[in-house]
Amino acid sequence: MHRWRVPAWTEYYVDYSRLKALVNTKPPLVDLKEAIRLEIDIVDTFLSAQDYKVEAQIEALNEHWGIKIGSMEPTKYHGISTLELEDLQTSLLECAHEVTQCHLYAKVSHDAFSRIFDKAAIRYSSEEVSDINILSRLACHGQSSSHGPWLPKLNATLQLVREAMEHEEAATPSRSLLLEHFGMHHFPPETIQYLREDDAIHLEAAMNRRYPNPSPERQSVLARLVQVAIIHRSSGYDDYLHRIIQQLGRSQPHLDSPSAANSFHQILKLLHPSQLLLLQSQDVLGRLPLHYAARLGLDGVCREIIAAVRNPAFETSPEQVRVCPDVFGLTPLDYAVQHGHTRVVELLLSEHKSRILSDRPDPVEKLDILATAISSKFTDIAMRLTQEGWGVHFVGRSGKTVLHLASEHGLSALVKGLVALEVDVNAQDSARGWTPLVTACVHGHADTVETLLQAGADASIPDRQGWLPKDHAAYRGDIKIINTIKTRGSPSLSSKLGTQLGEANILPRRSSTDSVIFVYPVTLDLFKKVTEVDVTPYRRRISSVQIPDTYLDLSIYLVGDRNQQEHKISLPVISETSDQPWCFTASDPDSAAIVFKITSSLEEKPIGTAVALLGSLKEGLGANRESLIRDFTIPLVSDKYGHVGTVVFTFVVARPFKRGQHPPRDPQILKLESSSTIGGHRGNGQNDSLPFLQVGENTLQSFRTAIDHGANVVEFDVQLTKDNIPVIYHDFLFTAINDAKSISKPPHGPPRRLPWDERDRPRALLSSRRRSLCAPLDSATEALVSEMEFTLNHPGYKPSLRSHSIREPFVTLEELFHSLPEEVPFDIELKYPMLYEAVDSQMDTFASEVNHFLDTILTVTYAHAGPRRRVIFSSFSPEICMVLAVKQQSYPILFLNDSSNWPTGDMRATSLQTAVRFAHRFGLAGVAMASEPFVASPGLVEFVRNQGLYTASYGPLNDDVSCVEIQAKAGVDLIIVNKVKLVKQVLSNRENGQD
Repeated sequence: MHRWRVPAWTEYYVDYSRLKALVNTKPPLVDLKEAIRLEIDIVDTFLSAQDYKVEAQIEALNEHWGIKIGSMEPTKYHGISTLELEDLQTSLLECAHEVTQCHLYAKVSHDAFSRIFDKAAIRYSSEEVSDINILSRLACHGQSSSHGPWLPKLNATLQLVREAMEHEEAATPSRSLLLEHFGMHHFPPETIQYLREDDAIHLEAAMNRRYPNPSPERQSVLARLVQVAIIHRSSGYDDYLHRIIQQLGRSQPHLDSPSAANSFHQILKLLHPSQLLLLQSQDVLGRLPLHYAARLGLDGVCREIIAAVRNPAFETSPEQVRVCPDVFGLTPLDYAVQHGHTRVVELLLSEHKSRILSDRPDPVEKLDILATAISSKFTDIAMRLTQEGWGVHFVGRSGKTVLHLASEHGLSALVKGLVALEVDVNAQDSARGWTPLVTACVHGHADTVETLLQAGADASIPDRQGWLPKDHAAYRGDIKIINTIKTRGSPSLSSKLGTQLGEANILPRRSSTDSVIFVYPVTLDLFKKVTEVDVTPYRRRISSVQIPDTYLDLSIYLVGDRNQQEHKISLPVISETSDQPWCFTASDPDSAAIVFKITSSLEEKPIGTAVALLGSLKEGLGANRESLIRDFTIPLVSDKYGHVGTVVFTFVVARPFKRGQHPPRDPQILKLESSSTIGGHRGNGQNDSLPFLQVGENTLQSFRTAIDHGANVVEFDVQLTKDNIPVIYHDFLFTAINDAKSISKPPHGPPRRLPWDERDRPRALLSSRRRSLCAPLDSATEALVSEMEFTLNHPGYKPSLRSHSIREPFVTLEELFHSLPEEVPFDIELKYPMLYEAVDSQMDTFASEVNHFLDTILTVTYAHAGPRRRVIFSSFSPEICMVLAVKQQSYPILFLNDSSNWPTGDMRATSLQTAVRFAHRFGLAGVAMASEPFVASPGLVEFVRNQGLYTASYGPLNDDVSCVEIQAKAGVDLIIVNKVKLVKQVLSNRENGQD
């Protein structure tokens, strides 16, 4: 939610972290309701203040232009100068932006309350949750009602102004809205003509004839005339500019700062000393000229103003002008910081004195000005404020210090500066007990973690849940931070109840013949930067009318859905949705169509509609194939405008298993083990590039050796060949003659008929005698290894490369079921490529259609596994796990996850945190992780197991017996290793109390 926050409003958002921590402890209901009510009061109070601010700005606009925004009798704008209309339009858009910010604040608050309610629903009874939900609904109502009417009113005015501008582009302007508001009878009849022609001489003569003698009326008329002249870009009216200093903020954006400063300097020279008091006059919003100059970043103008107010004629000191608040309590410095104007901030800081008045503290110290700069990621401004010591003692209402904020945003240089000023490096916030070090770990800022440790941050301080900084890093899969923090994580960690979290399963109820269609309203490819819902073409057509994202709703339904469900979400999508797809059921998914509709409370009719024919999107590659790129972009269209935007979505179809074989009668339950069991990785261990002969991985000999060495489970990989035979093989590529080929595209017939023997070698390189099994590589193999180094991003060996390992013909899954005793459990990794793997391996980005892939493997498994065989299915592919969970409930499923050792590009496959969440969502039995998080933080094993999930681990660390012992002590259920004999011996000695 943080990235959607307005930085200057950080302290007024729902304290989601505190409420979340409170819900997790399941306090008495009265305490939770009181905490929620307190947050609602804060939200309501803030929105009331913002509503007042918007009303004040709109009223100032009405007063200045003589218009009535939202009136039943709108102002007529035809004939008004285009330049005046442009200036008015800019002011209206500024007000609309303020309303949009309020609406976004309300949206974030609404989502925060909704998420708290969802978490409470797991902890409390339905009756208790109903009371809490009433509170959240009241909050949502309050958020949506206070400021909602203003944007339609502003849009109505913007529409009228736009129509007038379009009409006036081809016409000669004949009116001035500003002069009419003042009263046209005060001006000579030729005024509009002279302004349009930039004829200062004749206009001045006309004014002298109308007002021959000095008088207050003449001065007022001239002041208004100068305001109009500036808007009309007239050049000859410097004599009158002393009356419109407050207007300078609106007119200067067209100039760069040096030009603006020079222009303003010329104005000041024309002022009589007594008229310098105008520089301290406030408008209806309580703003000085300095407010506007600072807000627009005009450092030169600010300098001129500060220099001018040093005049002895001023009754007010320059410092009081600099810190004077407007009616919203904001000073020029506040505006400069909020808008990121570094040079203005530096100027105002240089004018700062240690104390404004001797009898009261510096009002700036009461502001969260440094916190705003940090939250806005204005590093230069934050550094400058820190150097002056401003705001370094800030503590937010949740107990966060500025060091927490700097750590949250990864501002390492600023962290050093704050530590030098003795900001407590180990301060804990009041909501969760997080230190800045924990905060940096949670947000993945490795450099900041290192900086904090060097500054003396204590990695042994737990938060309120008992988690150490390293626990948080391990849970979130940040390997670099894990390696940076040298101390070990917690041996034990608190967890949520698995029986409650199990209710998070999102799979819908369905008949045995129904398919499930999962639809994500986003792309799941982290490497692809796209806007999920883009209505830019529509906004261009209606410009300058404003339709912010926060006023948009996306609804979706499936034509052909048995349950006739329609899902609706408000945009923008703030919460993480990678584990929350919409689920539809359909009897015939090939003829189904997904309909997307974009609506807005600001429009009577839908903005646009998009329709996706699922069968057509999948049939481009032919039967039983599909693209690994599963996100699609489809156009939004409307009756009135045609193409109005695009929608990006991802979908997966899970079809029921309909082949003849029947699954086992009794589903197998994967029980949590009392002690760790050993799995043989690809049999007796994977092959590597070390220069000695090895038993070939995923071969019968390897599996039998693993069993002989004491493996409790054999783990292996299954893929489909081109002729749909499930074979036992790990890599997506295998060596053939002098290249690496995809196993699904064999060059010389099915891989099951490709033994590695002399028949596959080039005849010109055949040896005259058989070499021994331990002989060195021959020239052909050396050439092959050398060539592979330049063709693939893989090591220069393959498991199918002769003389690197003792090879056998490819083993089929059916053969393996019959070759090993039924008492031997199988961990079958369903080897299906993810998109990043295909790209890294320079493979085609398509594969077997996921249902065809699984149905083929399930057919063999059901027919040949045998009644006593224990089987675990596992896969790195989220799609495989999702679809398999729909197809069968006979065998348990583990979600494999690489713990961020390698960027997968898929949010669901980045960490233990996302893996656990994914497993719960789809009713999986557990997770199988690269062992780094379990070794770094052994308590995570207990954390996962207490949620009812089975734990397994694999990876290079499992070749280190000390790492295996750590995991065994922590309680990992299944440890998959390469060195089966060694690990088995070590664990047996440990169980027997031997060293």
